[in-house]
Amino acid sequence: MTTGVLFVHATAWLAFAAYVGGSLIGLRTPASLRFRCVWLTGALLLLVHLLAAFHFIHGWSHAAAYADTARQTREVTGLDWGGGVYFNYALAALWLADAGIQLAAPGRLPRQARVALAGFYAFMWFNAAVVFVHNPVRWVGAAAFASLAWRKWHPTSGGPVHR
Repeated sequence: MTTGVLFVHATAWLAFAAYVGGSLIGLRTPASLRFRCVWLTGALLLLVHLLAAFHFIHGWSHAAAYADTARQTREVTGLDWGGGVYFNYALAALWLADAGIQLAAPGRLPRQARVALAGFYAFMWFNAAVVFVHNPVRWVGAAAFASLAWRKWHPTSGGPVHR
């Protein structure tokens, strides 16, 4: 594995860690500065990941990214479709916009928007960290999601869960 490809993988996992950490913090204190900083860091790391993937893996070619996404989707699902790349673009755009909104107007996003975004983020990250991972690292992703689910539905004492 080249240094560039290692950087692509590292930025993906760091962005995922920020998603998990931000989600856990956001369950307790969605308007806190700590949450907003972790959330923005994660969104920026995802952007760096996408740019690094385009540079080191896809040669700045959307067609190459689409083809690689189609290959990965075919390997996992049997469906030869690269449209998932557009969902990756949407994840980055929405997360960056969400982080910007959280910085400008903490906690003011309507509940329906928060729920929709949380569902989309969870779907995307679950697929990225569990479904499309082909090695034992997928268990790290599964454990992270189990932790998120536990904290969401079994909050510890110390205040209400907001998300």
